[in-house]
Formats: sequence, C-alpha cells, structure tokens
Amino acid sequence: MRGARGTVPHDRLGARALAAARDAVTAEQVRELRTRHGLTPGLTGLYVGGLDAAQRVPFLLAAADAVADRLPGFRLLVAGDGERRAAVERHGPHVVSVGPVDGPDKALLGAAADVMLMPGLVGPCAADAFALRTPLVTTRWPVHAPEFGCLDDGRNAVVTPDDRGAYADAVAELLTRPRRLACLRRACRADAQRLPAEDAAARSGHGVEGVLHGTT
Repeated sequence: MRGARGTVPHDRLGARALAAARDAVTAEQVRELRTRHGLTPGLTGLYVGGLDAAQRVPFLLAAADAVADRLPGFRLLVAGDGERRAAVERHGPHVVSVGPVDGPDKALLGAAADVMLMPGLVGPCAADAFALRTPLVTTRWPVHAPEFGCLDDGRNAVVTPDDRGAYADAVAELLTRPRRLACLRRACRADAQRLPAEDAAARSGHGVEGVLHGTT
C-alpha cells in the first residue's frame, strides 16, 4: 500500500501544523461556517488550490454540477485564486468561492467538508487531504506531481478514470456511503502521522508546472 509505506512532501505551511490546526477546530466553528454558506453535513466537497489550467477548473465545475443534480443540497467550497476565479464565483449556488486561504482557515474548511475534489494536478493537496482527514477524489490524469504516488485508491483516496461522468459518480457514491467514507478518513489520519516533519516543499520537484498550459 503506497500511502502506508511512502511519505508525502508537505506544503510550505507544514502538514504537521495543518493537522494540529485541524484538531483544534471546534464544533461551534464548524456550525458557524455551515450556517454562513448553507452547508449540509455529509454533502460538502472542498477544493483547495490554484484556479488555473493545470487544475482543470471546467472539469471541477462540471463535476460539481453533476453531483448537485444527483444529491440535492451538495455544495462545493472552492478555496484559491487564479485566472479562472471569476468563472468559479459566477458559477452557481452549489459552488461557493471563499478565496485564498491558509493555515487555520484551511483547517476549518477541511473540518466542515466531507471529501476533497481535485480532478487536475495532484501535488501538495495530497498531504492536505491526509492532514485534514478529508479524503481526496482524483482522476488517472496522465500528469501528476510525485505526491500522487502516495495515494492508495480505495484506502486513503479514490482515483477514477479520467472521465467527468465517472468522476462525478464516484464523488456522489462516496457521499452516500458513510461507512466507506469513515474508513478513508481513518486511513488519512493514520497516514498523516507518517508525514515528514521537515519542510520538503523545496524537494518535491514540481517540474510539471509550466507544461500544462491550456489543459482542461
């Protein structure tokens, strides 16, 4: 099992620190966030990352539409900035743009969310998913950063074919299977304990950046 044996380079904030911030989130904070954005427990997705071509924002939004069609009440929190942020902000009521976040704010979003959606480039978000205990759903896209190798499909993450329909189906199915989701969360928590304490961001080698212009 790759996720159990490997290590995941954490982001510049430190995945250990993010995990500690997630543990410090209170139930009252989560209730307030859910009230503010109309979130329903069990029906909340989270995206954290750049809003650019490498992250396949059109794919992400189309998947959110399909999940919302299947599961009324589904909301996708989108945290990030980039050239496609305006498209996210005007997309619709089931997509909630919260802008760039870091540290405690990211931890709070993770505590309120059930799954993390990342159909595009998987990089440091893999460590985020483990630290936040918010299982990642991604695709078998041909281009991923090295962190993708730490995802173990069916144990600490869900990896689907590179197809919008299949991806949306997988997200919707996971949200309707609380026992399976709980197992994935436990694996994320366990793998978060294996994250390196030192800063590995400089070593993670994201050489794919700059190669992905125009990919959706």
